[in-house]
Amino acid sequence: MKRKFTLAAGLVFACAIQANADEVIRIGHATPEGSPVHEALAFFESEIEERSDGEIQVEIFPGGQLGSVQEMTELVQSGNITMTTGASVHLSSAVDELAVLDQFLLFENEEKARTLLDGEAGDAISAAMEGRGLKNMGFMELGFRSFTNSRAPLDSYEAFAGLRMRSADNPIAIKAWRSVGAVPVPLAWGEIYSSLQQGLIDGQESALSSMIIERFFEVQKYVSLTGHIYWPELWMANLDWYEGLSDEDRALIDEVARETVQKERELTEAANAETLAKLKEAGLVVNELPAEDKKRLGETMNSAIEADVRAKVGDAFYDTFMAAVSK
Repeated sequence: MKRKFTLAAGLVFACAIQANADEVIRIGHATPEGSPVHEALAFFESEIEERSDGEIQVEIFPGGQLGSVQEMTELVQSGNITMTTGASVHLSSAVDELAVLDQFLLFENEEKARTLLDGEAGDAISAAMEGRGLKNMGFMELGFRSFTNSRAPLDSYEAFAGLRMRSADNPIAIKAWRSVGAVPVPLAWGEIYSSLQQGLIDGQESALSSMIIERFFEVQKYVSLTGHIYWPELWMANLDWYEGLSDEDRALIDEVARETVQKERELTEAANAETLAKLKEAGLVVNELPAEDKKRLGETMNSAIEADVRAKVGDAFYDTFMAAVSK
């Protein structure tokens, strides 16, 4: 649907049509075209163009064509593209307060996570984003993350000791995994498959749907349902662009954005529900991490990083957020 762009070509392209930024919404994201994120954004594109009678056009650049999550976030902040998406763990370098979401086993299920993020706690995060020139369009989701690995089932707290696992390049996440004896190896998302294939790492943790979308099942033996962290996929726009919209255009974009977030969550839920059967069909051994080990895992990891999270987000923000979680 869209031409492939390198980051450099994307910047040239963006500058060339910058004068029409209020009529053309350019969205870059890092996930593949078959992902729930991309499918939801394609829905946004179709609905915006139809409901605006073609006066607002949307152009989508999937699969990291315009750069990494961090690079595309900077492009949004500078106004060179209009919107991007990214998992919260990749964005705390741009918005400190997002580090509060780097904690483990905060939410019992998706419904509680959505209620929290769609309410006052999410509003606080949105306000922090605006301080960095970003408008939060809504909390999409990647869902709860679990593990694949080629070493052995992760069926106890002790099983994590010595596990060479891919980690995001996030100091808090790295410290948390080290606290339970794992060996986190920071790698870009696009490097995971080849690193698993070559045996440079034993395993990785991701949303269930990613295990199929990224074909990790081809180079792994075990799936362990740890559900250790819930990751929202933040959808953000350039704040100046958003505030410069006419009231009519802003109302339309807000309306379709809410529908898009809901659609993405439904697509993610369906994709995750279908994934386990596909993984079993592919020959992977599936196990659940027992509740007592999961609880111990969360307590150890959160204890290790609480001071770091507080230092980054501030005590007041941390306490407000955690009070909302505990309700």
